[in-house]
Amino acid sequence: MNSSSPPGTDLFSGSVVREIRQPAPDRLVLRTYGRGVGEIDWLLSVHPACPRFLRTFRRGRNPPRPGNFCQWLRTRIAGAAAGTPEPAGEQALALPFTKDGERFALILECNGNESNLLLVDGERRLLIALRHPALPGRKLAPGEPYVPPPAVTWLPKDFPLEGWRMAGDAAEAEALDRRGWERERGAEFEALQRACLRAARRERKRLQRRVRHQREDLARAREAETVREWGELLKINRNRMRPGQQEIRVTNEFLPGRPEVAIPLDPQASPAENIERLFRRYRKLRGAAPHIEARLGETEAELNRWAALTAEVEAAADRAALEAAYAQAELPLPEGQAAAGRGNGPSGLESASILTRISSDGFRILVGRSKEANDEVTFRIGNGRDWWFHAQGIPGAHVIVRTPSGGALPPRTLREAAWLAAYYSPRRAEGKLDIDYTQRKYVRKIKGGEPGQVTYSQNRTVVADLADSGAARVLSAVEAAERR
Repeated sequence: MNSSSPPGTDLFSGSVVREIRQPAPDRLVLRTYGRGVGEIDWLLSVHPACPRFLRTFRRGRNPPRPGNFCQWLRTRIAGAAAGTPEPAGEQALALPFTKDGERFALILECNGNESNLLLVDGERRLLIALRHPALPGRKLAPGEPYVPPPAVTWLPKDFPLEGWRMAGDAAEAEALDRRGWERERGAEFEALQRACLRAARRERKRLQRRVRHQREDLARAREAETVREWGELLKINRNRMRPGQQEIRVTNEFLPGRPEVAIPLDPQASPAENIERLFRRYRKLRGAAPHIEARLGETEAELNRWAALTAEVEAAADRAALEAAYAQAELPLPEGQAAAGRGNGPSGLESASILTRISSDGFRILVGRSKEANDEVTFRIGNGRDWWFHAQGIPGAHVIVRTPSGGALPPRTLREAAWLAAYYSPRRAEGKLDIDYTQRKYVRKIKGGEPGQVTYSQNRTVVADLADSGAARVLSAVEAAERR
């Protein structure tokens, strides 16, 4: 990281933090005031495609109830004096602050999908992290000394961490800020396009299997006349049928040249039963053929529609083109993607009805406390590998535990998520509740249902005892946060 400091450095160093916003889960905006320079907004983003710290000209909407990390910052660095940013490791930047004699630092780690923002004290011990900070080869917990990540992702040269130094040149700063937002939108569009292609290709494969099966059914149905002929031939040759026969070879009187044909028989059935069975099969096949042909035509038309949509998705240059393609096909965008890329980034804007907690093991837990918040937590914020919790058989909160690696949850985190799901259910007074949990990819919306109505599979069950001493500790912290 370049140690030279152009004049723009002074716009941040020596200023006072006046306001802290969290317009989206992956970004913060600090508003500072400096003598002679006035108010300036600074963006701290951990967006995977473009993590950065620079002057911004877009503040974003401030949610009524910001996340836990933002609230921590407001109590520690609101009103603090900012120092000069300095390196904290390769592609990591530390922003120092001093308030009432106490020193703190915000550390921005630009590490691709694992980019993070951490608050440390004056001795560089972790206080809180925006995201779960444990990575392979590094374990970081509250109270532990800060250790830079072992490996970082190289960033494009037009988005260096030194971008904040260009703040003194307003035109250059605004151009850099604009390129950052364009990069985010481009990454979000590409993610949405990939999701659309996966969904379209999956649907095409499903329809191709259906076409293949329906064609096989139609081929069998078109054998109806052959089956009828067999029945007539058995009637003609009834006196040649013997008990226990598995087939009978007879001359086909209905075809030119009178070829020999082998007719399968049920050895346990009488001659009359074998004859009746063939005629019954003939009537069934004859009635089925028109219906199978109609269904086959519908399926082939649907397959053609999805093939055309796939081509449109592959050719789309932006989100508007994707939306137009799906609107023309009269289909919705893939589940959980329709809101992506609008306004507040791919992970959506956490609303006042979403509770955010950090588990004892450092995992981020999200709790929906309304129907709309349940939908947002499960289908907009949650990923397929995250773990999903819900009180068994009753309405209640959707609880998501963010797990980027998709592995099993530590027992403590599993219990804490189950306690939260039980607490935010209408039967929490019962004390003990069965809580189902599964991975988010096994949760589906109910077609035509209200927000938050879902079905799920591959689930396991844990008993959540709200009288447990650990539950009391977790829930007392939740209640205290809500009172604030």
